[in-house]
Amino acid sequence: MKHSFMRAIVVLFTVLVLAVVVVQAGTTYSTWTGQYKVGETVAFKVEGSGGGWWSCCQCNTCNESQVLGWHIANSSGQTIYSVIHDAPVFSSSWQGSWSQIDANGAAVAAGSYTLYVDTSVGTLTRFVKLYDPCNSCTWGWGWSCNTCQETATITSNCYCRTTLVLQKETTTCGWPFWWPCCTSNCP
Repeated sequence: MKHSFMRAIVVLFTVLVLAVVVVQAGTTYSTWTGQYKVGETVAFKVEGSGGGWWSCCQCNTCNESQVLGWHIANSSGQTIYSVIHDAPVFSSSWQGSWSQIDANGAAVAAGSYTLYVDTSVGTLTRFVKLYDPCNSCTWGWGWSCNTCQETATITSNCYCRTTLVLQKETTTCGWPFWWPCCTSNCP
């Protein structure tokens, strides 16, 4: 009887840990891939890091990068939306967002786009895929990695790193009862 009770506790604990890992992995996956629903705001920021014990002999600190502006290009490479800052903005206090419109204010179609952020250390790029959950079936079981020609991180002198990070708004999901959490606002 005592062993059965211990097994039940171990199984319950294991299920709880796995649930936390799956929920965390689902959040990370959606942020990492840069996939957004059509109409969902694309939020992004630039993070800086660097130094570390391996650069102690070369320099003491990394200068914070500054954001000069950003733009969105369609799959043909044509700029469809751009923002240029009047003055450079420190990356620690900057966050960008794109409401999926072009320069004329018209909504853009589902598809692949490239986000370019011009910083004081160079231009960072990330791919953004807009999908329509009502007209396409994108299943999250398979991993798709498209990192070709993407410059998500720049390492400059002293091993200072500047990284473009895509963000996704968090949603509440009825986990574990409605897994996987695939809700949409389709009519």
